[in-house]
Amino acid sequence: MSLNWLFLDLNSFFASVEQAEDPSLRKKPVAVVPMLVDTTCCLAASYEAKAFGIKTGTSIRDAKRMCPGIRFVIANHKKYISYHKRIIDAVGLCIPISAVLSIDEMACQLMGREREEKNVVKMANEIKESIYQNVNQVLSCSIGVAPNRYLAKVASDMQKPDGLVLIKKEQIPSIFLKLKIRDFPGIGPQMEKRFFDYNCTEVEQLYQLSLPEMKKIWGGVFGEEFWQLIRGENLKEKITQRKTIGHSRVIAPLYRNNRDYIKSICMQLLTKTCIRLRDGKLYTREMHFGVKFINSQNDFSWDAKARFDETQNTLFLTSELEKILKKIPKGSILKIGITLTGLVEEKKHQLSLFEDLKAQPLMEAIDKINKKHKRNLVFPASSNLSNDKTPARIAFSRIPEENE
Repeated sequence: MSLNWLFLDLNSFFASVEQAEDPSLRKKPVAVVPMLVDTTCCLAASYEAKAFGIKTGTSIRDAKRMCPGIRFVIANHKKYISYHKRIIDAVGLCIPISAVLSIDEMACQLMGREREEKNVVKMANEIKESIYQNVNQVLSCSIGVAPNRYLAKVASDMQKPDGLVLIKKEQIPSIFLKLKIRDFPGIGPQMEKRFFDYNCTEVEQLYQLSLPEMKKIWGGVFGEEFWQLIRGENLKEKITQRKTIGHSRVIAPLYRNNRDYIKSICMQLLTKTCIRLRDGKLYTREMHFGVKFINSQNDFSWDAKARFDETQNTLFLTSELEKILKKIPKGSILKIGITLTGLVEEKKHQLSLFEDLKAQPLMEAIDKINKKHKRNLVFPASSNLSNDKTPARIAFSRIPEENE
């Protein structure tokens, strides 16, 4: 048997949740947005909106032009988290979930007779029905089944919406020959260019590459793993270590030139990021800060970073952020983002001679209060101006905690 993994991808999840909540939006073009201003962009679109060419990143101004009747809904990640948890429960009634990969993707390893074609087809249809019956009839999913998790994900994208695609090992590579190289997860613009530079522009040519050629293009271990995965090898799943933690916000037009307000938002984002850092039992050695400016001529970006000894101390990181904020150039700010990198596991943390050990119990106490009340009740005084006037970022790649 070659069917080892089932991959589930919710179709247009954010827009579908909004349609589930509001019957007047059903079968209508809908876009989820951070705020109702023409200068921002669509975060997600319903299939009805996608039919007009609207997708993630389309500006609201362009979306109105492309589809005059489109409906815009402000993103509400707490609502999406609630639906996510209900979907997890609904799928769990049919099969254990091996990995929750994002708010709208999950994978299930097939065992024993589950791997037989007739049984996995029956199970996939039961999953769809369970979501329909236990969550909402508006929500649909596409399911891919394949020899490994990677190809199961590829399969889930091959038939949307509400698809079910099974890929047996003997169907590889013929079943993929109509795809584009970019349809394989992990191949972005830069990697695609490297394949093109090697005169590999079609999927058929991708499969004709030898292992040494693939390793030369992709590089070492990653090239070898990709070469094996696209051939259906069921490699052992790796436990990957998080490389970055961060938060970002789009600033409402009214506050884009209010530096006190923007500083307040920055401090709130840093506080949330530090809570996640400590939750993950991690320390950071570097902070990146990015700003996107907007004006009548053209948009531009500015960024800065700070390096330091390993820390998870919010107060220390706040002082480092304040130094950066003093250097921000003048202009109308559209978006800000804070990312902590150089992450070190707690068990590998090396104490510094200058580390403030007394601060650790204080940080733990603050985290405990914020988690208990599911909101940031305790934060640096410099972040008390914003009063939640800026919408939270939509949860694409991870599931936010309820206190965020």
